[in-house]
Amino acid sequence: MTNLIPNKPRYWLACHPDLSKPIGGVKQIHRLGEALNICEREATIIQGDHDFHPGWFKSSVKTTSLFEWSKRKDLSESSDIVILPETYLPNYINYPHKLPTIIFNQNGYYSFGLEKTTEAKKSPTEIIKLYENKRIIHVLCVSTHDRELLINGLGLKQDNVSLLINAIETNVFRPDRKKIKQIAFMPRKNPNDSLIVKSLINNQRQLSSWRMVPIDKFTQGQVANILQESLVFMSFGFPEGFGLPLAEAAACGCALIGYSGLGGREIIRLAEAKNTGWEVEFGDWNAFLSGLLSLEKMIHNNHNELQKSLMNVANTVRTSYSYQAMINSIRQALPRWESKLIK
Repeated sequence: MTNLIPNKPRYWLACHPDLSKPIGGVKQIHRLGEALNICEREATIIQGDHDFHPGWFKSSVKTTSLFEWSKRKDLSESSDIVILPETYLPNYINYPHKLPTIIFNQNGYYSFGLEKTTEAKKSPTEIIKLYENKRIIHVLCVSTHDRELLINGLGLKQDNVSLLINAIETNVFRPDRKKIKQIAFMPRKNPNDSLIVKSLINNQRQLSSWRMVPIDKFTQGQVANILQESLVFMSFGFPEGFGLPLAEAAACGCALIGYSGLGGREIIRLAEAKNTGWEVEFGDWNAFLSGLLSLEKMIHNNHNELQKSLMNVANTVRTSYSYQAMINSIRQALPRWESKLIK
């Protein structure tokens, strides 16, 4: 851990219940904790069990259990800050300890609660009021789309919302091998859409040389290997707060076809600018075929130019969404909320 600055607040990042299945938002909470450590702040993950780790990625952040943390007697409004995911907000008033809070909003769509939840839902008006609670000293988001929603839609002040660069592991997600006519996709979100599109592709004689490979229940290294050999990544994720799979795929040199999930629009637009991306409106299955047919023509007409464009996008994504870019965004934002603590 980096040397800590004396008299700076401690950060407590809520990440429970404990889930072993790959969820990008969980990994990004750990990355935020690591980045805070790099910025010389003490950060600890609050989990269900002290010793739990998801297992599919590496993390160096300290952990504690929710039970242990709720019993602590050394927390104060001047020295401790809680960071809560946006999905915790409906039950915010019941969270242990009444400390200054940062909402880490990783998905603007979930700002108003999860669709599948056993908790009583609050109305959108009630949620907006919760964001105005004086204990919430700042809101972090991970995409330009969601920042506009929070400021323009919910009416939060610009100084109270910071865009956190979502980092990808550039040492893992990088162009590394020869591409084949393979389409990688993740079936976790909207699996029926992926099944339909796969059947439509199989029904096209001119696309018979392509095969679709699902990415499911793999380690991070295995995911990277599939993306590195795939020429295309098809996105079926909707909604997305940022579109981490899109960024990781682009960083591996994949063309992008599919749903941006709104939050991933900035990634697809980088690819579209180089003619290696095709955003698809939700449910427009035929547009997946159109994008793939366009790419098929590019392969035959100007394969070398296509390769250059894919590498250009990969380099841009790997620079714009690097770990250092994430740290820089946090360093810039820290004074905005730390200045609000009671001295």
